[in-house]
Amino acid sequence: MTRPSPPATTDAAPGRSPARADAPPADLRRLLAFRAHGAARLLLGCRARLEDIEGAVAAGQTEVAVLMAYDLMQFSLSVRGLRTEGELSYGRDEVGFDPFAGVPAEEVEAGLILAAEGREAVSESGEEWLDRLRGHLRDTEALLGYREPLPDVRSGSGLMKGFKLARTWQPLLQRVGLPDLLPDAWTRRAD
Repeated sequence: MTRPSPPATTDAAPGRSPARADAPPADLRRLLAFRAHGAARLLLGCRARLEDIEGAVAAGQTEVAVLMAYDLMQFSLSVRGLRTEGELSYGRDEVGFDPFAGVPAEEVEAGLILAAEGREAVSESGEEWLDRLRGHLRDTEALLGYREPLPDVRSGSGLMKGFKLARTWQPLLQRVGLPDLLPDAWTRRAD
C-alpha cells in the first residue's frame, strides 16, 4: 500500500483563492495560536504519545501501539488544523473536541492510514513504521515555522527551553486575548 501524500492546497472560502496547505495563517491571532499552542500541543501531547508507541512496539504490544498511533494522529492533525480553524482549547476525553477541524480530508486520511498500518508493522519489527510516524511529526513541527527543532521537554535541558518558549509567547497571547499556554496548576503559586 502506498502512502497518500498531503495535498498542495486547501479549500478556500467563497470568493478567495485557495491557500497552500503549508502556508502560515494570515490572521495574527490565528498565527499566534498556531505557533504557540501548536508547539505546546506537539511538545506535551504528541511526543509523549510517540514515546508510548515506541515502548509498545518494543514490547510487541500491537493493539496498544495502534491505539496510541490513532491518538497521536489526532493530536498531530489537530496541530495542523490550528492553521485555519482548528480548535484552540481541548480537554482530555472531551467529546466535543474535533481534532480534524481545519485539516484537509487528504491529510486526515493519510494520517489514519498510517496509524492503521501499525497492525501489520508491529508484528514484524515496527522500525520502518515508527520512522514514518516520526516523519509525520517532523512534518507537523516544520509547519510551525521554527528555525530550530523544538526541545525535548522530557530531558533536563529541554524542560527549561520549553519554559523559555512558553515565557516568550505568553505576553503576546495575553495581549491579543488568547488562552495561556500552560495549565493553571503549572503557573499558580503554592503558597
